[in-house]
Amino acid sequence: MTANNMSQLNAMLMKELRKAMNVASDKMLADMYGETGKFYTKGKPKSYERTGALGDTPRTTALTSVGNSVSFEAYLDLNHQYTTGSYPSMEQVLNLANSGIPFTSKNGYPARPTLGKKGFWEASEKKMERTLNQTMRKFFKKI
Repeated sequence: MTANNMSQLNAMLMKELRKAMNVASDKMLADMYGETGKFYTKGKPKSYERTGALGDTPRTTALTSVGNSVSFEAYLDLNHQYTTGSYPSMEQVLNLANSGIPFTSKNGYPARPTLGKKGFWEASEKKMERTLNQTMRKFFKKI
């Protein structure tokens, strides 16, 4: 396809950018699932039962186009509600699971550590950055 003017060229580029961002979004979601899933590969807790909720937290939003840009968000869903212990928020549990740094529970005690592979969010971010760069190079290598 050939562009005859700047408007057509811009439309063609935006179409390719949307395709690239869709591919990147799908791959990034897989990256996050892979890394959060690795959390469960370390340790076997004896004092609590794993719910697997952390492994279900990866999300991406739909693509948004504004002007000449296309974006989406990749994040961990904080909506899960725990019904054990002091009813911690998903954000508290994710931070504890990722960093190992305990939060103070509602009854004033530090949360017990979780058994699992730490650093899953940082690993996800690194993979997502690589995924975005590789995807953009693949779609725009001719430019």
